[in-house]
Amino acid sequence: MGNKPMKQRLTATKKRITNRLSKAPNEYANASNYEATSVSTNSDHGLYERLAVGGHYEEIRNLRIRQDLFVVALDIGTSSSGYAISSYDSYKRDPLQISTFSWKSRTDGFQHFKTLSAVLLNPSGELHSIGYDAEYHYINSLQEEERQQWFYFQNFKMMLYNHQISRDLILHDVKGKPQKALKIFAFIIQGLREDFTTRLAEQITLGEGAVDEDIHWVITVPAIWDEKAKQFMREAAALYCRFLPVEKLKGSSQDEEISQLKTFSPGAQYLIVDLGGGTVDITAHEILPNGALKEIVAASGGNWGSLVINDEFINLIEDLTETDIMKFIKENHPDDFLTFMSVFENKKRVFSKDDDRVILHVPQSIRDIMCERLGKSVEDHIEEIDRAQEVKFQRDKMYIYNEAFTKLLSGTIEKIVLHVTAVIESNKLKVDSIVLVGGFAECDLLKSTFRTSFPDTRILVPEDPVLAVLKGAVLCGRNPQILQTRVCRYTYGICTTVDFDEKYYTPDKKIHIGGNTLARDIFNIHIKANETVHIGQKGTPKKYYLNRDDQDQLDLEIYASTKTKPKYTTEDGVFYLGILVIKIPQMAAVCNKSRYFSVSFLLDGTEMEVEAVDSATNETTGVKFDFIG
Repeated sequence: MGNKPMKQRLTATKKRITNRLSKAPNEYANASNYEATSVSTNSDHGLYERLAVGGHYEEIRNLRIRQDLFVVALDIGTSSSGYAISSYDSYKRDPLQISTFSWKSRTDGFQHFKTLSAVLLNPSGELHSIGYDAEYHYINSLQEEERQQWFYFQNFKMMLYNHQISRDLILHDVKGKPQKALKIFAFIIQGLREDFTTRLAEQITLGEGAVDEDIHWVITVPAIWDEKAKQFMREAAALYCRFLPVEKLKGSSQDEEISQLKTFSPGAQYLIVDLGGGTVDITAHEILPNGALKEIVAASGGNWGSLVINDEFINLIEDLTETDIMKFIKENHPDDFLTFMSVFENKKRVFSKDDDRVILHVPQSIRDIMCERLGKSVEDHIEEIDRAQEVKFQRDKMYIYNEAFTKLLSGTIEKIVLHVTAVIESNKLKVDSIVLVGGFAECDLLKSTFRTSFPDTRILVPEDPVLAVLKGAVLCGRNPQILQTRVCRYTYGICTTVDFDEKYYTPDKKIHIGGNTLARDIFNIHIKANETVHIGQKGTPKKYYLNRDDQDQLDLEIYASTKTKPKYTTEDGVFYLGILVIKIPQMAAVCNKSRYFSVSFLLDGTEMEVEAVDSATNETTGVKFDFIG
């Protein structure tokens, strides 16, 4: 994007779109609002109700495409973050004409596809910088006593793993100082957005307030958040790889070109393995005749991201020297700790199974601490404990030999391969290809292990795997309805009460309300686990009655379960998601005790939506989710 022709194209794009919309305002009138409509489709699903998404659309390649001047995706990863942009005219010429930006690290001097997922706050708790700028300022511009007052967060997304998410959740920086998690995530979004708008302003003049008006923003939320958040990242990567031509995928020879083209033709099935820094997410898709995607297996995964290998490296250092020595270095020399780990991060991605050894630069402070704790030189200590065949220290260098470095990576890689194998075998999938995306997909050892483990399946890697989710998010933004079916990972339902039946319900669930004997904590199922759900199709509505004439809202607790048919919301395997609030319009002539709302669940794109129809008016009323609390 850094040249004059791009600026001229963007200016021309805006002019053409503005002229076209001003000349035909009625053409898009029905699509300009977010409303429920009845849509006829030629798919196998027949006629069903869908949710029309706001914005202007155009039919391109049999798909409805947003006409926003720009679609911009922000991707917040565990170890790195970035953004990508697609202009409307570029998308019409080629969906893969997606612009990304390089980020220079002043710490290692290299250009990177994405910046660090790092946030630096000043002593007042205000945003100073993000990414590589935050890292450089923290390491090189602040004195040690100043670092005690500033806040530096890095790889903070994984701090949320296996934690109950709430608005008051606290994260701790590299020195253990607290800040609210919501604030830190908001700051990195703010930093990415400001960086983008600054770069865009250098290319095109949009006028006062035009950035928000002309841009459709897409955010890929962290994969460790709830199920709808995970799903977006997997679908984004799947969509990006769906559009890739042969030459953009690595892993096959010229002789396989024809068959590889067939891999992404209608009817083809493929597996996406998103190898992030924190988690690994796996899903399977089939290409439909109209080019859209069908999810054929519920998504799965685990915390086997590349950061687990960082922990293995720290364990190796402490096994060679002293327990908790790296914790001491991190707390007392965070600048050198971050530099040392950054070097390892780069080495593990480029490591080849044919490399004799890996060479790491060791900061002087780390060598000094090791020698002080050991009471001798590190070189002599390694000889004494008979580990010289694994590692070698010499001046400011650490040499890790092939077998030892392979061991650092192989445990995590084996877990990933075993899970992929289980997904394929347990679901009896007949996938033609496995596509590896995400930063860890660059690892040569991982790719070679996959090819050995799945000899009859093509192992494909985009030429820029670290950007696959990011670019796919842009494509999802242009075409929100690209995924037409999804397999639900969980059973979703609402907690309710029903008439008590002693043959079916246990005595501890019996309650008495207003002369009625009821059963409490009943899991009223709306969507079942492993059920194939058509995007935009409403589920069977279920009735929820009001209790009082003066009731102004109906609060319904939403639960999820790994079981297909949970009975109670209190049993094992069931967890609380949040509350659904239905506002009740007051009507003097209506008795609330006989009034109910028909509630339907539906999946729209990457979001779960709920429709509530008032029995008194037959109108859809306002619904609010609160999944955070």
